[in-house]
Amino acid sequence: MSQNLKSFGATLALLAICPAIAADREANFTGPLVTPAVNSMPAGMVNIEPYLIHTNTRGSYTNAGDRKERDPTVRQWQLAVPMSYALTDTSFVQLTLNASRTSGDGLHTDGMRMGDTSVRFQQRLRAPDADGGGLVLAIAAAQRLPTGAYHHLDTNPLNGTGNGAMRTTLAFGAQQLDWLDDGHALRWRAQLAWSPSPGRINVRDGSVYGTSRGFRGYARLGQAWNASVAAEYVLDPRWVLVGEAIWNRSGAVDVVGATAEGPRTARRLAPSQEFSLAPAVEYHFSPTVGLIGGVQFTVAGRNTADYVAPQVALNMVF
Repeated sequence: MSQNLKSFGATLALLAICPAIAADREANFTGPLVTPAVNSMPAGMVNIEPYLIHTNTRGSYTNAGDRKERDPTVRQWQLAVPMSYALTDTSFVQLTLNASRTSGDGLHTDGMRMGDTSVRFQQRLRAPDADGGGLVLAIAAAQRLPTGAYHHLDTNPLNGTGNGAMRTTLAFGAQQLDWLDDGHALRWRAQLAWSPSPGRINVRDGSVYGTSRGFRGYARLGQAWNASVAAEYVLDPRWVLVGEAIWNRSGAVDVVGATAEGPRTARRLAPSQEFSLAPAVEYHFSPTVGLIGGVQFTVAGRNTADYVAPQVALNMVF
């Protein structure tokens, strides 16, 4: 999410709807836009949540953190579909499929193209209290599968929808629901995730790493970190306000190789980081169907894109 498929992130999340009831109080949640779920669903339940995201890359941040305008803006439509199945009352597995179409500088992607796929397994360590309150803890492991194009791009770099990496991510999450004296509820959620270097990636011809036709070589990605924290404030059983802050950091990328006509070259793409916010609003049709709409936008960064990404997701539990 090149800023493909959510280097506008990092991570697309499971947002399992979670009704909580204490006495005559009721709260429904879809979860925030980015920070993954921490609690689990009952065994055998399924959660599907299609996202529609429209990302506008309006500039970039330099190595010093200064912002530069970009003209024209690069725009991307992305469809992301996380699908989760509860293996037990304390664990679930999730498959996320992606597709996107990008346009800018007079070019556009050749149709809607598949991006990278991810598989995530999560195990809850600590369960909530009977009323849904109390601290919940979980650990997770995710594997990114390079199903999106990242090289052999010919003359259209916008056809790159992946990075070619078999990347593993390990995460720890925490969540807590508090019932307030006025009858409302406040739920906070946080995650810290780390991805080791995925090793060498073969690169041929034009690629998302800035190589051109005839190139033969490889790219090596550095480690990556992600941290996010979110809060959901319940107005009533149907409406919830959401605030979220996200930090992503990616290590340097080394690109080594040569073309048939040129000498062997090596260059390094500097480490990047971004800080973004994602306010949103949830509306619940029922305890098992909810809609969330909001916008994620960068507020600071280094060697990364400056973007604004309105998005909407329909959360369904079966």
